[in-house]
Amino acid sequence: MQKPNVLLLGGNDALEADLKTALRDVCTIMPLNVPAELIADEYRRVNPGAAIVVVSAQTPQRFGLIYNIVAAGGVVIVVSPTKDPELILRAMRAGAREFVLESDHEELKLAVRSQAQVTEQVDGNGAVITIFGAKGGVGCTTIATNLAGALQAAGNRVCIIDLDFHLGDVLSFMDVSGNYSITDVLQNMGRLDRELLESSMMRHPTGVNVLAQSGKMEEAEHIKGSDIGNLLNFLRKHYNYVLLDGVKGFDEISLAALDGSQHVLMILTQDVPAVRNGQRCLELFGRLGYDQTKVKLVLNRYQKSSKITLDVVAETLKVPVSHAIANDFVSVIDAINRGLLLRDAAPRARLTQDIQALTALVAGPRRGEAPRKSFLGGLFGGKKVADGSA
Repeated sequence: MQKPNVLLLGGNDALEADLKTALRDVCTIMPLNVPAELIADEYRRVNPGAAIVVVSAQTPQRFGLIYNIVAAGGVVIVVSPTKDPELILRAMRAGAREFVLESDHEELKLAVRSQAQVTEQVDGNGAVITIFGAKGGVGCTTIATNLAGALQAAGNRVCIIDLDFHLGDVLSFMDVSGNYSITDVLQNMGRLDRELLESSMMRHPTGVNVLAQSGKMEEAEHIKGSDIGNLLNFLRKHYNYVLLDGVKGFDEISLAALDGSQHVLMILTQDVPAVRNGQRCLELFGRLGYDQTKVKLVLNRYQKSSKITLDVVAETLKVPVSHAIANDFVSVIDAINRGLLLRDAAPRARLTQDIQALTALVAGPRRGEAPRKSFLGGLFGGKKVADGSA
């Protein structure tokens, strides 16, 4: 049976050797020494089953380590030379799951067995896919919801998130409801294992899990870009694919979503405003450092008779169109009104087949790639950029 990897932070050489011996049958100890402000990124990179943090009255800075690990979606077991009630209280407030005497090896083994998990990965981690409209009204939600269903039907674990906190349409398109919101997940990431996460999320009959701000719109103003980055890293550990809808423009939330994505499907239609905005978006993606394998052009509502042909779009944007999706308003609106995905409402439609074929664009080797470091504030100094929609 594979043993989980457990980080050890704050232990001296003697304690490290002692814990490695005591826990050799239940986990693999990995010593780590990084400052608190870097631990979240390092924890995500290593992706261990848990972390053991050594604290004492003389090391108050260690509680910052605990807090940042938990914020990154991690599990923390605290060990200490004494069971000081004040230390226990501070550790629990910081989000630790267990507090154990460093000399109590049996209790520590129980804590590791109950809290540490062998981390499951799909080529390293799941993939985040942002469905990004070059302008409003190009059909992003239709593509996002139906692509989620197609990926789930292929045997993947899939989650779709609506990042339009106020007027998102994912819940309506998928005909699901529930009270568990994005802010609820952010507040409880340190306590959610896979089973609890599954039981909390809204679930479509196809098996796709759905996360939105639901009816708690007033809480959305507290969500920051860094929260979205942490949320995506957390969900990538539990899903093969995390799809993002409602990403509009280049504000703090949108940039965090784009930075945290392995694939960006930029959706255009055959009209001048969409193509012009596509040019502007591609220029900005280049300044953000995204390469051409990350951003792919998808032409929605494709009509052969249009004067703005595939070749015209490709020549104008200097990027080939990766995929075209048929124009079929009747099938789309019928599926939405019935609360069904296209694969159930119109399984033989060309539109349904075109969206199914999109799965090939996101099934490549980049699925396990870690998201690039955020450019929030780096490129724009924390200021919002005007929305590209016309």
